[in-house]
Amino acid sequence: MIAPEGFQYPERFQRALAQDPLPDIDPFMWTSEYESQTENWADIVGEQYPTRSLVPFAKHQDTDDVFCFDGGDRSGNPPVLIIHTFASPGTEYRGQWTSFDVWWEEMEEHRAVWLAEQEED
Repeated sequence: MIAPEGFQYPERFQRALAQDPLPDIDPFMWTSEYESQTENWADIVGEQYPTRSLVPFAKHQDTDDVFCFDGGDRSGNPPVLIIHTFASPGTEYRGQWTSFDVWWEEMEEHRAVWLAEQEED
């Protein structure tokens, strides 16, 4: 993973990424799921929004929304930001969660709804 010096990944995130295979988070995807993908997304958000310190870790499969840690946070429990890539600078921010734990819980709820909808189709 690519992060600024002094940045600490949340413990729950580290546990999730240590699993083999990675936990299924459809309709989202881990940016580390494929080789060099994390670096590619780090480059994309870094080039598009150079005033932000972003550490991407997941992406919505159906949109340009990328979930990023606030790379300026050194607490080990950084907020998770939704960044809409390819948006004009200043319009990319779509919201945030206070921590990865909160994001994870909401992601699991969203995933359950998404899976139920897939079964109906």
